[in-house]
Amino acid sequence: MSAAGNAHPMRGAIEISTRLRDFFALVGQRFARHEAGQNAAALTYTSLLSLVPLMTVTLAVFSAFPVADRMYELIQDFVFTNFVPTSGMLLQQHLSEFSAKASSLTGAGAAFLLIVALLMMANIDRALNVIWEVKAKRSLASKFLIYWAVLSLGPLLIGLSVVVTSYVISLPLLSEAASTGIGRRLLGLTPVLASAVAFTMMYVIVPNRRVRLSHALIGGVFAAVLFELAKRGFAFYITQFPTYEAIYGALASIPIFLVWLYLSWIVVLLGAEVTHCLSIYRWSANDQRVCVTGMGDAIAVLLALDEAAERGGSVTTAELSAHKRRWVEPQLEDLLGELKDRRWVHMTRDGGWALARRLSDSTLLDLYASRMFNLPRNDDPDWPGDPRLAAVLEQGNAGIRDALKVPLAEFRLTRAAAVDLPADASAGR
Repeated sequence: MSAAGNAHPMRGAIEISTRLRDFFALVGQRFARHEAGQNAAALTYTSLLSLVPLMTVTLAVFSAFPVADRMYELIQDFVFTNFVPTSGMLLQQHLSEFSAKASSLTGAGAAFLLIVALLMMANIDRALNVIWEVKAKRSLASKFLIYWAVLSLGPLLIGLSVVVTSYVISLPLLSEAASTGIGRRLLGLTPVLASAVAFTMMYVIVPNRRVRLSHALIGGVFAAVLFELAKRGFAFYITQFPTYEAIYGALASIPIFLVWLYLSWIVVLLGAEVTHCLSIYRWSANDQRVCVTGMGDAIAVLLALDEAAERGGSVTTAELSAHKRRWVEPQLEDLLGELKDRRWVHMTRDGGWALARRLSDSTLLDLYASRMFNLPRNDDPDWPGDPRLAAVLEQGNAGIRDALKVPLAEFRLTRAAAVDLPADASAGR
């Protein structure tokens, strides 16, 4: 009895470790598939160009508040102390000087700085939407509003959190606790928590697709922990193996900062891949191939929405994905988007999906004539399980096969006549 009881937990632990291994294997495959290394390099280059404009825009945002200077300095100290592993003070000094000079620009110079800052956001937007394999693009106005909201509200939220944290720590009771070992450890988690919140917000807001908050939170925490480990490992390498300082001398902070930016973007994109893979990995299935939706899936989705309509409700993408083991949310989102464009479904105010027409007035021919799909075959993964629907689709396939079983050579004379007639007509003219 005890042996059997011990076997169950052991089997469960092995299965969980297998699933986790397969999950991170999927993350690695999609990380390579989406060329995340190249995207991180492009973001590193853009970040280098955008740092001064971003700091200038941040300073301009804070200048509207009475305590702007103090809050801006707090944010700078917090960021460069906790998120730049080496040479943080030197970089902070140089970038602050550049930002102070840039803030005095007017007219075309200020507009150029704003464009560069928005270009940074556009590159982040493109890189994350590649990971989510988003096909639909936002309008230019929508992009500008989102980018500007991030550039303006982001620094304010960070500044508010830093000020609140500084005030809480200054309280006598917590000040005494911070002097102990446990207190110092808890305060040391502040940068990790700040990173987790920032990454989570990025993974929710930037992709042009609905992302579950739970998935974004897991991805944000994963990226924050990985970021902290990368920061400590990079700092250890730079201090113990001062190769860059030996080669570049006083200019060593530049290549060191570039390498750190690249590693940071690798971490950001890895966290995004984890967030995305949480929505497509099927923990209860061994087959993890990408779900390719077809006409059979479209029929099943419409029937599911019809059942929901009878109950007087709508269905979310997450609820639809539970109908079939092979369905995953991103592919369902794309399928629903195509059905929406052809006025088969519409999105409700609460983010669910509902029918846009009555199925009693619609036929399989209407769906087929929308030119979205080919008729499924009986060996396709979306072949329906309902024998009545399968019989109708098989009959349609048979009719197409019978109608098209005509040798192409029979059309040779017709083609020749079609080619020759214009030539004769042009010769007559």
